[in-house]
Amino acid sequence: MSCSLAYIMRPPAGGQCARSTLILVQLLVLVHCAAGYNLDQDHSMEFSGPSSSMFGYSVLLHRHGSHNWLVVGAPVANSSSIPSVRSPGAVFRCEITAEHHVLSCGKTCEADSNHQWLGVSLSRQPGDNGGHILACAHRWKNVFYSKKDSQNHKLPNGVCYRYGNDLTHAQPIIPCYRDHQRKFGEDYGSCQAGISNFLTEDLIIMGAPGTSYWTGSVLVFNTSSGGMSVYLDDETGAVSFGSYLGYSVGAGHFQSPASMEVVGGAPQYNQKGKVFIFTVDKSMLQVVSEVSGKELGSYFGSSVCAVDLNADGLSDLLVGAPMATGIAREEGRVHVYINQGQANLLEAEFQLSGSDAYAARFGETIADLGDLDDDGYPDVAVGAPQEDDLKGAVYIYNGRRDGISPTPSQRITGSTLGRDLRMFGQSLSSGIDIDHNGYMVQSALIQVKASLALPEQIDPQMALCRDHKNPTVCFNVTVCFSVKSRHFKGPIDLHYNLTADLLHKPSFPHRFYFHGNGSSNSTRGRLRTRHGQLACTTHVAYQRKDVRDIFTPVQFEVSYSHRESHNQRASSKTFPPLKPILQQSAGHQNTITNQVQYSPSVTPPSLHLNVVHYPHLLSTQISAGECCSKSNTPWCPYRKLRSRQPPRLITRPKHPALNSGQKTSMTLLFNN
Repeated sequence: MSCSLAYIMRPPAGGQCARSTLILVQLLVLVHCAAGYNLDQDHSMEFSGPSSSMFGYSVLLHRHGSHNWLVVGAPVANSSSIPSVRSPGAVFRCEITAEHHVLSCGKTCEADSNHQWLGVSLSRQPGDNGGHILACAHRWKNVFYSKKDSQNHKLPNGVCYRYGNDLTHAQPIIPCYRDHQRKFGEDYGSCQAGISNFLTEDLIIMGAPGTSYWTGSVLVFNTSSGGMSVYLDDETGAVSFGSYLGYSVGAGHFQSPASMEVVGGAPQYNQKGKVFIFTVDKSMLQVVSEVSGKELGSYFGSSVCAVDLNADGLSDLLVGAPMATGIAREEGRVHVYINQGQANLLEAEFQLSGSDAYAARFGETIADLGDLDDDGYPDVAVGAPQEDDLKGAVYIYNGRRDGISPTPSQRITGSTLGRDLRMFGQSLSSGIDIDHNGYMVQSALIQVKASLALPEQIDPQMALCRDHKNPTVCFNVTVCFSVKSRHFKGPIDLHYNLTADLLHKPSFPHRFYFHGNGSSNSTRGRLRTRHGQLACTTHVAYQRKDVRDIFTPVQFEVSYSHRESHNQRASSKTFPPLKPILQQSAGHQNTITNQVQYSPSVTPPSLHLNVVHYPHLLSTQISAGECCSKSNTPWCPYRKLRSRQPPRLITRPKHPALNSGQKTSMTLLFNN
């Protein structure tokens, strides 16, 4: 089953867009672009909502039975069913609207749903075939005492709706409501629950950044036991006033693969930000680990993602700091923390940074995509919604054994999708087989095993081939490919480039060439194979006549790729059949090398040089090649011999022959 990834743009404040637009991109097919990997940018779907409703501020993919839905939040949409309420917000199931208005909420409660921002956050219970969905409105208010006492007692408690998997009925949850509470900032009066939310199998996790005068809190409702657990700052002052704890929330297996801990971001903690990891202990949340931001105003902790990057059973942590500033301003960063066990988080030596674009807000959103490339490690998407003059971009990063690749495998921009998108990447969602292709991954990924067979050694005296009727040293170079794919069983065409003698000395030409390509040391070809089959082809490498270097290994290299015709953009709301694509992994460049040595049993002929020495000779140059040409050997492995003396050297000959101006000679014997 393949996942699909929903990307979202929202219009900027005061924008003149005629409508808000959402783009749904299928995870996978062959992408013919330099920066692409396995997300299909050519076949996208567009959904539209009411104008000026912020349709697409949050998105979610959902499946129930045979139905696959896109759930979209529109926080400032008007309601046709309750026209007296101004801009309460709405949650759309594609074109189907589901709106709710809290009529009865407690003894001292009267709901005010005006501008409540329903759909500000969306989450889905894990599972392939549907689960509950949570949609929140953090600006929902209790105005009971405001109307009764004619005083300003509007309490922005926030509300969340728990939808059934068929999205037809919803249960309201107001976790911050307390009977007889009047004060605005005290305790839960202005907690604004639901600005962020996250669902596990039995936990509903809601962020409440306005709790206790914006110290913030994380609220956890256990659907199995019916109990509520919260974090309230105590006398230790672990979380300071104005920290906005709960601005982002998540959950993962931090202490052990069987445990479940809760994550809460506090982007305003000491103006640098902090992220806390909590254990759920009955009615309280206890801090077990924390990581801190380092830069003022970076908004470290405004987004969090718990994901097992290295597939060791423990959740690692990604923390967004979208306002972090490098060379320009607010380029944004994502900090990477690898779990060493027991929630001991070690920060990576690098940070994810996207393109370092000016005011990109990279890290505004982070999403766990699952294993896109079928290598056994989860992958993630990071949104940079203000990159490229507010058009936005999404970056794909691949997990691996040591954590995560520091460079993205793919960058998808709003501008390349061919529409007038704004804030592309503001919201991300993944995890549903929306196109019914049955794939576990996002494309028909192909694993290629390549081999390059060479002889054990080269005998430069064995001229077994003829080139232009001349005896020539040669040998066979065999290139083989085998492929594996769990989902694609059709033929695979692999295009390759074979290059000879990559280690040759710069001062000498390549020692080997391919006959069919003239004197070039490279040749190209294509092999067709399929799953479980081995395909091979053989090329003959010829040695040049004037080879002198027999000591440097002769290295060959094969690089390969898979090519398919470029598909046209889909004209209807259906996805085309998936195309195969080569799997990429850390350090893998679709290239292999092999090398062969000249035979060590070959002994070059002894070289005798007669050197005439004069007392005032400053340098002497003898060409060994000339000596070889006078010998009876068919090949010459020697280089030039140079003998130099310092330019100001003063010699005082002691031999009597030198005093009379006579010359002397010496014999040099070389055996390479």
